[in-house]
Amino acid sequence: MKIKVGYLVSYDYSMFLTSVKQLYNHVDKIVVAIDKDRKTWSGNTFDIPQSFFEEVKKYDVKNKIEFYFDIFYLPNLSPTENEIRERNMVLVKLGRGWKIQLDVDEYVYEFKTIAKYLKKYWYFTLFPKMSPICFKGKLVTLFKKLPEGYIYIQNDEKFPFITNQTSNTFGRNNDKIRKVYTNINVIHQSWARTNEEILMKITNWGHRDDFDTIKYFEFWKSLNSENYSDQKNIHPLYPEIWNKLYFLESNSIDDFVEKYAVINPQKLIYVDKILMLKAMLKKFKF
Repeated sequence: MKIKVGYLVSYDYSMFLTSVKQLYNHVDKIVVAIDKDRKTWSGNTFDIPQSFFEEVKKYDVKNKIEFYFDIFYLPNLSPTENEIRERNMVLVKLGRGWKIQLDVDEYVYEFKTIAKYLKKYWYFTLFPKMSPICFKGKLVTLFKKLPEGYIYIQNDEKFPFITNQTSNTFGRNNDKIRKVYTNINVIHQSWARTNEEILMKITNWGHRDDFDTIKYFEFWKSLNSENYSDQKNIHPLYPEIWNKLYFLESNSIDDFVEKYAVINPQKLIYVDKILMLKAMLKKFKF
C-alpha cells in the first residue's frame, strides 16, 4: 500500500514547503502540478522563480517529489471546470494507492497518526473499482493574520480529500462514491495572507464568479483584534458554515501549527472495517 500526495501549485507556491514538511517523512510519493504556461484557472499569468525549484530540490533528500507540468488552463472552460480537470489529471498521475489531494496552503499536522490510520484500511487500495471510497477531514480555516497572531475558524466544515479513485465530479468531491468522516484536522491558511495575495486568490480561484469578491475583500480588510469576535456567519457562500471567529496568539504560521496541534491533537474516528466492507459489497452487489 502506498500513500501519495498531489499538490496544485501556482501563485501561492511559497506555502508549499510549510505544507509538505508536515507529511514528507510518512508518504511514498508527492506530485506537484504546475501549469506549463504559468496560467491560473482563470487564464491569468503567474510566475514562479527558479529559486523555488532549487529550494524544493534541496529539501527533497529522499527523492519523493515529482514536478508535473501540463496544460491545466483551457479558455473554453470555466475556472471551476479547469479546477476539476486538473485535479483529475493529478489523481491519474498519482496512480494506485491512497491519494491525498492538497492545496499548498493546507497543513495536515501530526501526519504520522494519519499514515497509521490509512494503513489500517490498506485493502481498499487493492481493487479500488470494487471499493470506491473517500475520506473526509475537517478544515481549520485561518482567516486573517494580525500582528499578534491569527484569527481562525474552528467548526464542522468537512471536506473530502483522501481517495482511492482517479476522478472527481466537483472540486475534490466525487458524489458517486461512499464518504467516510475521519475527524482529521487540516489547517487551511486560506485567507490569512497579505492584501495583494488575497486579491490574487479571489480573482483566480474556482469561486471567482460565485459572489461579490471585492465587497467581501473590503469586509475582510476591516477585521482587527477589537471587532473580530462580533462577526457571525461570515462564509461568502454558505454563511452559517463560518459561524464564529477565534484567535490564537502566534508569531508565524509554523508557530500557529505547533500551538494548535498541542491544543487539538489529531483524534481520528475509526470505523468498523467489516461493516464498511459489507456496505461496499452490498452497494455494488458483490
